[in-house]
Amino acid sequence: MSKSRWGIARLSAGATAGARTAIRLFLALIAAATVTARARAQMQMDPFFTAINYPEPKGHGMLMFLPDFQIARQGNDFITEMGMAEYGLTSRWTAGMMTEGQKISGLPGTFGGFRFNTYFEVLPRNRWLHFTVYGEYEDLNAAALYKMEVSGFGGADLTGPLAVARRTPAHTFEQRAIVYHDWGRLNLTFNFISETNLQSWENDFGYAWGIYRQPAWMAMRGTARRAGPKIFSPKRVGWGVEMIGALGNAHHFGFDWRREQQYAGPVFNYQISPHWSARLEPAFGLSAVSDPVVLRVGVGYSF
Repeated sequence: MSKSRWGIARLSAGATAGARTAIRLFLALIAAATVTARARAQMQMDPFFTAINYPEPKGHGMLMFLPDFQIARQGNDFITEMGMAEYGLTSRWTAGMMTEGQKISGLPGTFGGFRFNTYFEVLPRNRWLHFTVYGEYEDLNAAALYKMEVSGFGGADLTGPLAVARRTPAHTFEQRAIVYHDWGRLNLTFNFISETNLQSWENDFGYAWGIYRQPAWMAMRGTARRAGPKIFSPKRVGWGVEMIGALGNAHHFGFDWRREQQYAGPVFNYQISPHWSARLEPAFGLSAVSDPVVLRVGVGYSF
């Protein structure tokens, strides 16, 4: 038995009653904090397709399936698929991996490769500005077409032979500086993106930003223990806007809309349950080298 427990055993009856009251109060505060943390974990679910904000809470994980249907600016239209898994190693440090593939109309389906990522929230929570650093190693091939980000100049459609592209490595190290802030249910997020080609060591740049209003149901404290609203209730729906684009490269940094991809579109999230969600984003190309339409769909499970 520890010294502290021996000390409690020697208290007088009155002191013991006071200690028990203090212990009960302490446990009640812990329980309240746990409920609040769970509620925050439910609220803090990244709703965007490209912009990144919230780390996964410690011990929590996320699985997502993300197919995109794209009308190509050049060549045949195509479908891309992304599978994603992330896990909160600590309350501020998340690690994950992604795998992707694509099916171009008239051509066989192709495996695009793997991505391995990690990100860490530098500034503690409950401050005005949340700042996060992100790193991702992309073990892809030149046939990979999923728009996890856009950077540099020119389009991304596959115009060369597929057989050659899928045998051509495209190894990249991506870095992001991420800032976000919450005003109640409203979230504003910005990502600055740098991609380093590990063959040429050239750097391309891009950005992603979004503004999003959380579903009213998931913003309620203790959602997991409450009966959800009706299946078509607007309380299950979150909505916002996301924009992604390129910012040139290390030789020519900045906006050049004639030669850079730029996309924007509304984001909708439907909270099926405290663990399951579905999201939709019809994104539209804004520049001459962008694909005209990208219909983005996602289904996620948090555990």
